Amino acid sequence: MKHAPRLSEQSHDIQGMLKSGFGSLTTSCFRLLTIRDEALAKAWLAELLDTGLIVSAKQVGKPKQEKQEKKKENEKATKPLDAVVAIGFTYSGLAKLGCRETSDHPFPTPFRSGMGSELRARLLRDDDRQWSWTDREGPGGGEVVHILLAEWKARGAVSRLPEIKSSAFSVIEVGEDSDFFDGDGKLREPFGFRDGLAQPVIRGLRDEDGETLRAARDEAGDLYGDRLVEPGEFILGYRNEYDELTFCPNVEGWTSANGRFTLNGSYLAVRQFEQDVTAFRAFEMANADFFAANGVSAGEKLMGRRKNGLPLSWKGDPTVPAPDSAADAFRYRVDDADGFMCPKGAHVRRSNPRDSLGIDVQSSIKSSKLHRLLRRGRPYRESSGRQGIFFIACNADLERQFEFIHQRWLQNRRFGTLESQDDPVVGSQPCPKTFTIPGLASGREVSLQHFTQTLGGGYFFLPGIAALRFIARA
Repeated sequence: MKHAPRLSEQSHDIQGMLKSGFGSLTTSCFRLLTIRDEALAKAWLAELLDTGLIVSAKQVGKPKQEKQEKKKENEKATKPLDAVVAIGFTYSGLAKLGCRETSDHPFPTPFRSGMGSELRARLLRDDDRQWSWTDREGPGGGEVVHILLAEWKARGAVSRLPEIKSSAFSVIEVGEDSDFFDGDGKLREPFGFRDGLAQPVIRGLRDEDGETLRAARDEAGDLYGDRLVEPGEFILGYRNEYDELTFCPNVEGWTSANGRFTLNGSYLAVRQFEQDVTAFRAFEMANADFFAANGVSAGEKLMGRRKNGLPLSWKGDPTVPAPDSAADAFRYRVDDADGFMCPKGAHVRRSNPRDSLGIDVQSSIKSSKLHRLLRRGRPYRESSGRQGIFFIACNADLERQFEFIHQRWLQNRRFGTLESQDDPVVGSQPCPKTFTIPGLASGREVSLQHFTQTLGGGYFFLPGIAALRFIARA
């Protein structure tokens, strides 16, 4: 395909998860399925497709738009979605269901080898893995899963999923909880921070003239463009930030004239993090005196944001909430080059350095856009009380996006001008660990322990709607 298709003409084939995180659906559940019987698994997938729970990008936001239009005409609008599902497959899962790559358009190496492989463990610096699940056999053990089933529901809504029979699958279920939304309907992760703020905007996927997007542009002002990223960074078959068409692998038997099997799909990097809330709060209490004068907690310095989502360099009243787009409209180079407000090694500064790593602002922003992730995970809480983040990142190039960020920024012990320090929140460097905070009267470093533990991880392919139907009958 020489020219990229128009997103507006393909939105019916793109899973809705790529357009929305379904923030209005406050209950979530993630199921990891291992296929026991291929024929039964295909029959179940066909039944799932018939329920209409797997929505397209075209359907997302449609009821809200219709409501505004129908209100003018005094007509009844479409009922808002109260439950949606997204589904992805590991490389071995696709193979089990009869989808085998062609020799001239194969899947990329990270997806084929799997996050659970020994090679990926070394590249991602996952030391001493003790995983309960993964996408292939490897040094960390754990059950090998084939399918990720993500479900979002309105509070109190009854699940309409087809029965997942034990004859077809074995199932690992990761928490169902809606208590992570605060009184204002904002998502907060277990450490107490607003989550999901710094999200890229996919150019052309949302209505550029829509009321919500216009408001976001106005709130962010001149910095709105920092968030705007080409669709090929997240959706296969479209132009990326290199102005190149993202490579689309193909599978045997796929004959659609519309494009290859993976068109309109995405790769998901998934990890289950358990968070030690007790240890994190103890750290904040132990270091409270250092930061009392600034009105910032030790945990906020580690994370790189205030718990209400505002950046540490916020010039207004930090106790007054701001729109999400305004809260995400900031840079580091001019306002905080030396990290006196947001330390250079803070989690959010590592995961998205914005304008701080290149030779100038514009080259830095351009470089950062090559390594963005579209996050679609949620916090979880198990009946045992264990809790954490079920992390899902959508990207079109696992090596250049997820793996680069994880290896070169989060796990890099020489990030920027730092020495012997990895990410203070998700880094795997053995203890004792330290974290540099410029401006401390007592010195520049505080001691850390591990606040998170990875319990599982894998790479999944999120197919387009047409590809899902093909899988069900392959």
